[in-house]
Amino acid sequence: MSDKILLGILLSSIFGLPCLLAKVTVPINEHSTPSSDLYEWLNAMGATVHLTVGPVNDGGLRGTVATKDLASGDLVLQIPNSATIDVGDHTLPGAELAVELFRRQLSDPQWNASFEPYWKSLPELGTLMSKEVWDNAEHRALLQNAYMASYAEVNANWTRDVWGGNATLEPHQMFPQLLKEKLPGADKITYEEFKHIASLTATYSFVFPNKEGQYMRVMLPLFDLINHKGEGANTYVGKDATTGSYHLIASKNIKKGEEVSHCYNWDNERNDYSLINYFFIQTLTPPRLCALDLPNGSLDGGFTEPDDRYLPHEKGAIQELIAKFEARLRKFPTTEGEDEKILADKGSKLDWVSRRVIDFRRERKRVLRLTIERLKEREKTAYSLPAPAVKAGIAKEEL
Repeated sequence: MSDKILLGILLSSIFGLPCLLAKVTVPINEHSTPSSDLYEWLNAMGATVHLTVGPVNDGGLRGTVATKDLASGDLVLQIPNSATIDVGDHTLPGAELAVELFRRQLSDPQWNASFEPYWKSLPELGTLMSKEVWDNAEHRALLQNAYMASYAEVNANWTRDVWGGNATLEPHQMFPQLLKEKLPGADKITYEEFKHIASLTATYSFVFPNKEGQYMRVMLPLFDLINHKGEGANTYVGKDATTGSYHLIASKNIKKGEEVSHCYNWDNERNDYSLINYFFIQTLTPPRLCALDLPNGSLDGGFTEPDDRYLPHEKGAIQELIAKFEARLRKFPTTEGEDEKILADKGSKLDWVSRRVIDFRRERKRVLRLTIERLKEREKTAYSLPAPAVKAGIAKEEL
């Protein structure tokens, strides 16, 4: 059965309803709330701020809330270009971006000191997780997915190679180059600090064109503390081509005290993509399959688009999908229920990273189960032509 036909069946059978609710998993390892110094610094820099950082749900998830009633089209946040940081070309990995940020900090101590309120607002050492720093084999094994584990390992190894001077996409962007340049303090930077900044520059930055039209990774104070939301996002980000300032605009009416959210990337609606890149997952209604559970899906955001030829084969395609997903669930070394028990064990000594990964794989199995249930309901009324051969085999990269 064509992958496009299969995906067409999935989209119509499983995701025909709009995304009504997005619930971000509450972080086990919560970042601290910025002090008033950040707001005072931004105000002195000429920023306009109509939001504040604080809890946004009963579980204590940190995010941003509006400090006044805002109408659609109103300015929520404006940061001048002087309060932002270009860390490098958007195609560069976090490790190379980290080298560039360290270079600027070490070569211009006065500039570095002027950004102290911003540095203090960022996550502390040891509180970030992303593919750039996923060098713990035990954490990778918890994914129960060889492709994801390999993807994380390759990226973590790249960070180590850039640190050691063994690989880079840009000759001057390896860490030993900072030592050759004899920048004061470069020899005091540890590998753990380097990894942290590699993760930070990759995950706490936005992509925008500079004056020359080159797309750059830009760090934007306060913008980076706004939570991701897909369908329910109530703002969008823009850049003033004349002044270079960055704007957050309300895309709908926002009440005072309501959470301010932004859709960073639609690929983040797939939990495998959001986990490996930003280390968060969502529980969406209706459920949304991981990218790797879509036909030819990948962690780079691609999958086979559906076409209009699936309807005459609907029942056969549904049967094939059911068999495929049931086989996938049987292949996992633990069940959804077993993962739930692990997470519910109050005596468990799991660290926060392990808990998040186990929660991810539990949610992946839950969505597969719910998808199977809805497919079986759809099968009862599906159009029927001679069914194709059912293929329950699983590609190596699918688990």
